[in-house]
Amino acid sequence: MRKLGEERDTKTTYGETITALGKEYPEIVAVEADLMKASGSDLFKETFPERMFNVGIAEQDALSFGAGLAAMGKTPFVSGFACFVAQRACDQAQNSIAYNDFNVKVIGTYAGLTSEKNGGTHISIDDVAIYRNMPRFQVFDPGDANEFEAVLRYAAEHEGPVYIRSNKGKFRTFTTKGEKFVPGKAVVLNEGTDIGLITSGITTNEGIKAVEELEARGIHVYHMHMPSIKPIDREAIVDMAKKTGMIITVENHTIYGGLGSAVA
Repeated sequence: MRKLGEERDTKTTYGETITALGKEYPEIVAVEADLMKASGSDLFKETFPERMFNVGIAEQDALSFGAGLAAMGKTPFVSGFACFVAQRACDQAQNSIAYNDFNVKVIGTYAGLTSEKNGGTHISIDDVAIYRNMPRFQVFDPGDANEFEAVLRYAAEHEGPVYIRSNKGKFRTFTTKGEKFVPGKAVVLNEGTDIGLITSGITTNEGIKAVEELEARGIHVYHMHMPSIKPIDREAIVDMAKKTGMIITVENHTIYGGLGSAVA
């Protein structure tokens, strides 16, 4: 059974990771919609001021500008609130990035319910559905800061558009720091045959706690963490269905177009 480890902050992780990647890859640039303090990219700005572009509170411009940078051979990491880089900039993501297969990495910060203090207008419950429906985009929902770091590193090495969710706050880790991220692969956290549980993002933390409680009651849960929503691990899902006969999905997002739909 997987146990929860130390807390790590996703915001700090983003800044430190893209700064480290910036030193390795001179083509990496950062694009912000005036939310450096929210995303954590301040460190990148301090280290590479000439490679940080702030377009102001205009997510459509951020994605269009990112597409233009990619057309010129750069690898832009475009960050903004998940709700706005999905809903507000949907047209730019589709026509400027996906249509052209541009090498843009879109980071949706304060994903799902982690944006609670900002109110209902800032809560993103459909960003995964929007990006999952776009051609060429890969979609990832990391479960902790260790995995977030690994996904960012994968995105820097991968040629093509990527959407990555970033959750606000500190969360306990359950993956190993430095582990290589493999797209399209689930992570089995607990073996069981009574019921299947698939979680993604921050809900995996809650899933681990639930599995521990259920195991204490004699209910053996097959628990799988699914950080890769697109591509998704079809074989692992089918295997779980065969072994348990029932699958429950839990996600920080609506089931329509998200993990629930993908699993179904």
